[in-house]
Amino acid sequence: MLIAGLTLGIGILAVFGGIVYRILQDDTARPAALPKDAATPTISLTELGLAPDARIVSSALDGNRLSLTYADAAGTTIVVFEMPSMTVVGRLRVTDE
Repeated sequence: MLIAGLTLGIGILAVFGGIVYRILQDDTARPAALPKDAATPTISLTELGLAPDARIVSSALDGNRLSLTYADAAGTTIVVFEMPSMTVVGRLRVTDE
């Protein structure tokens, strides 16, 4: 009983210690703010290989990757970008059968 109580107490202290550490941790790893005069990267629909009538249906951000879903008359296209370099790293075309 004594060993179980000590183990439980040490476990609870470890959890609270982890919470306090995360709260007090210096968060200096944040990226620098974008300057106001920074250029905005632009890309056209034709450069992505999409039809001119394509429209954005949804977007999702996961870490350094951005996923844009486009819909047009032929179907749906998902384009995945690598954010720091703005390069296309993946593409998925879903068509109507």
